[in-house]
Amino acid sequence: MSTRPLALLIVAAALAGCGAPAPSVPAITGPATTGPASGAGGSAPLVLRVAELDGFSPLVISGDGRTVYRFDRDSTDPPASECWTTCLKTWEPVLAPHGFRVETGIEPEMVGTITRLDGGRQLTLDGWPMYHFRKDVRLGQTVGHGVGNAWFAIGPRGGKAEQAAAPAKPGTSGRPQVLRVAYLTRFSPIVINGTGRTVYRYDRDRTNPPKSACTGECLERWEPVLAPDGVQIDAALDASLVGVITRPGATQQLTLDSRPLYYFRADRKLGQTAGHGVADDWFAVSPDGSRAKRVS
Repeated sequence: MSTRPLALLIVAAALAGCGAPAPSVPAITGPATTGPASGAGGSAPLVLRVAELDGFSPLVISGDGRTVYRFDRDSTDPPASECWTTCLKTWEPVLAPHGFRVETGIEPEMVGTITRLDGGRQLTLDGWPMYHFRKDVRLGQTVGHGVGNAWFAIGPRGGKAEQAAAPAKPGTSGRPQVLRVAYLTRFSPIVINGTGRTVYRYDRDRTNPPKSACTGECLERWEPVLAPDGVQIDAALDASLVGVITRPGATQQLTLDSRPLYYFRADRKLGQTAGHGVADDWFAVSPDGSRAKRVS
């Protein structure tokens, strides 16, 4: 298993995934930018970011990877929600009681708030109140798109996300891998990917030089975080800590502070951290590459 440093190629986020041939070493796009944020009592602001899911044009997700939607029956001038009572059993307003933060691809001035009848502070994008679909329970789900021909995943400028053709390149999406920071309840900050999957480290791996000890049967439970089309890194992560190793078969696995990165295959729902503490060797990884910690 060979190792090599991760070459830093900073390009505009708008050019990511534009169809150029993938470099031999993953490229880094970014960094992300932040918009207005406020908070109280140390509570983290809600995060809005852009995701590129297979089969869709870019759409907005929350910091924990949940798809964000708009409702065509709402009004935008002035912004107002038409989702009440029975509607709320299916659709959940995107609330920001402790402020919000937006990342690259979303213009901060397009994000606003309305106050709901119950006092909740609901976020809007280009005037459209935003929601989650309660039946989206798995990573990257967009089950609510097209419901009633009135509900649609929302694009970065407030328009309806569009369903697109599947990637032409077999085995890859043609888009860079994304590493972000998430703030989950009862955890210190952790690293996730662009669709919200928790990222882990394995204490039995080597770091000098970086080398994965997860082979054979281990791979039935743990999935290396690969980057065949480069990597885009959140501003909250230090790009200099991100590297790559070449696994058998010439696949490129990302590392953080020389720790090879993985997903736990049993994590199927948004925000799951079921792999944390497994065999006292596997842990969700912090932005600096150390073990994430449970907090009260």
